[in-house]
Amino acid sequence: MSASLDSSLDPMEEIRFRKKHSRFWIEIQKETHFTFDEIEKIMIIFFKIQKRDEKVIASDHNISRQHFRDVLHTGLGMTDSYMMDRVMVALDRGTTPYVTMATFAKAMSLYLRGTLDEKIKYAFTCYDLLGEGHLRRETMYQLMKKSLAKASRNDDVEEAVKEFVDIMLKRMDMDLDGVINFDDFQKSVRQTPSLLEGLGYCLPERPAVYSFLATWCPNWSKM
Repeated sequence: MSASLDSSLDPMEEIRFRKKHSRFWIEIQKETHFTFDEIEKIMIIFFKIQKRDEKVIASDHNISRQHFRDVLHTGLGMTDSYMMDRVMVALDRGTTPYVTMATFAKAMSLYLRGTLDEKIKYAFTCYDLLGEGHLRRETMYQLMKKSLAKASRNDDVEEAVKEFVDIMLKRMDMDLDGVINFDDFQKSVRQTPSLLEGLGYCLPERPAVYSFLATWCPNWSKM
């Protein structure tokens, strides 16, 4: 990310950008874990991305979805292309080719400061491919097959996936109805946080978060 975004801005450009949007940022801040000063820093990153999008954005509140994905990939180490499609759906339902200021701020709040319960809700939405409100065996199989196929050249991937799905169902299907609903998922992850990304990596790892903060928000308090 540091290679793709200039770390400096014209001072007058930045002042105009802050003045134009500061009232809107006050409203956005209420839906994040950031202070107003932190929201300003996040929005300056947004502005730097937006400057690369000047010919394609629909309004000054948007950046392109592709450039947002580039930030997640290079800035936060989120590199699974299949899961990135699910991430976009979880963040804004994936209905437009753009990402708004509000979506960007909320996503950064989730990734940099999110609570466990916020991450549980987000991860479940990423995994709920059909929007059914529960995870069927077939859905889990599809998610795990995509994940393991990249990590292994073993011809027995399908058998390994089936075994893994069986294990996950036994651990997370709390009410024994054959599917994992949100309550099952939430209770399981609260008890065993390592299960949060058991069906695919949809969050940045902690070293990537610290690196992002050190590069773009070096004066922030430690989390």
